[in-house]
Amino acid sequence: MSFFDNVVGKIFGKQSSKAAFIHEQLSRTEKELAQYQTWVESEESESMLIDFDRAYHLKKKQIASQMEVHLLESRYSNGFAITFNQVFTPISFQNFFDYLKDKTLEQGYKLAQSDRRIMDKDTYEETIEKWYLKPQSADLDTSLINQRFGNIIIEKIEVNRKPNYLRFMANIYADRLYSKAQPFDELFDKLTSK
Repeated sequence: MSFFDNVVGKIFGKQSSKAAFIHEQLSRTEKELAQYQTWVESEESESMLIDFDRAYHLKKKQIASQMEVHLLESRYSNGFAITFNQVFTPISFQNFFDYLKDKTLEQGYKLAQSDRRIMDKDTYEETIEKWYLKPQSADLDTSLINQRFGNIIIEKIEVNRKPNYLRFMANIYADRLYSKAQPFDELFDKLTSK
């Protein structure tokens, strides 16, 4: 280590040489899309949605279930996180992630951004896949813009290329130009219906 690196390290702290960062658009291959469509039409997806609905409502009553669901609730943001465990396979977890995006699109949303970020941390590699959806604004000529359930962010996080958890957040607009957001529970019911 040079004298300069040593001085900078003492002033600003040691910088990791493993700061690799990849940022790319998130897209699916034709094979992944075909696999996803097969999954959507399968009994496995139906069963997973039933289990998810049950786990979410049990968690609201503070009862644990095999599918680990965590509630994310605040004044302006509501949602849930799901921990990857033996209930899922890596493929079913990805399919479930994509399914949440498609169900949100059906509620009057448009895909505003999709990306994948891969970061090399000091002791692990982290991959974050994200779908960012915004309400469609066909009603801009009205007095209030219909925000529906707010902006939606759906993220799938992997650690060392293994699924870790999935997060779904609805963030409402607190601006007087927007209508009052619809209740998150209504959105949840739409996500779990086929």
